[in-house]
Amino acid sequence: MNICKISIMLLLAAASAAIAQTYQIDWYVIGSGGGSSSSESYSVDGTIGQPIVGQTSSENYIVEAGFWVGSGAGPSGYEYLPGDVNMANGLWPPLVIGGDVTFLVNYFKGLPASQPCLLDGFWASADANGDCIVIGSDVIRLVNYFRGAGEIEYCPSYLPAYPPLPPSAPSGWPNCEIPPAADKVVPVRNSN
Repeated sequence: MNICKISIMLLLAAASAAIAQTYQIDWYVIGSGGGSSSSESYSVDGTIGQPIVGQTSSENYIVEAGFWVGSGAGPSGYEYLPGDVNMANGLWPPLVIGGDVTFLVNYFKGLPASQPCLLDGFWASADANGDCIVIGSDVIRLVNYFRGAGEIEYCPSYLPAYPPLPPSAPSGWPNCEIPPAADKVVPVRNSN
């Protein structure tokens, strides 16, 4: 009888320990070569010949493979704070403030001082409602955010690296492409 009780207790203890486990697979690269190069102004890391590329997922897990997934801009995505439309004008830390609403409204009015900060051709920080297009409803979402009536969303094709914010600005912040004033960007749906 005591052996049965002890066995049950050990089985329950082992089961609870198994439930409490966290899983982590460290970052690995299988490739044909590569390395790092740098100068006073630039740094490049690269890998050649990665044979497995893509994403697989289940209900609880996501695995991304190939071509330095997630390392191109910050810890887990693109370097931007959702809702920080003007990218805090390049200041650190980025903030979502009322001026972002004004900046986006001025952009839609065509004022040249309100140029978008593009990441891979898309103004991700201005897509406040997460529909992967920058339109007037993003202004409404920002206003509702400040009224406490909604949260800021992001386009799933442009996962933000922030929050949480690192203590200092990443190299080259805000790392975006700003088109010339004459090349006003027309908001179009992202094809990603």
